[in-house]
Amino acid sequence: MENGWKTEHKAGILLSTLLLVALISLLSYSVLTHHFITATAAIKTERLYRAKTMRELFLVYYFTLSDEKQQKGTVEFSSGSCQFEKEQKNLKLLIELEKQNFHFTVSETELTKLSQRFKDNKKSVSY
Repeated sequence: MENGWKTEHKAGILLSTLLLVALISLLSYSVLTHHFITATAAIKTERLYRAKTMRELFLVYYFTLSDEKQQKGTVEFSSGSCQFEKEQKNLKLLIELEKQNFHFTVSETELTKLSQRFKDNKKSVSY
């Protein structure tokens, strides 16, 4: 027989349970955060590609405008709008798409190339 007090430690189960709950909470928080970041990145990527598509559609429309209308204006699309302004030799575009703005600048050389390509392929383009 042993001398002294006989004690049973019961705090081990409580600490283990608290540690397990904390670990599960941390893992679930990590998974939810990762999912949120992935979903946000997917939405932003989709909007960027839609804005680039709107930019290309606008550039095709831009060459059909008369010279005085090519200086400044707004074009409405089904999912947003495109404001344009010609500054010096560059064309500045502001595309508003689902509460997000995208800024594009089209240089003079790019405008010249697109204009030439548009004139060359005008017969195959239908409106």
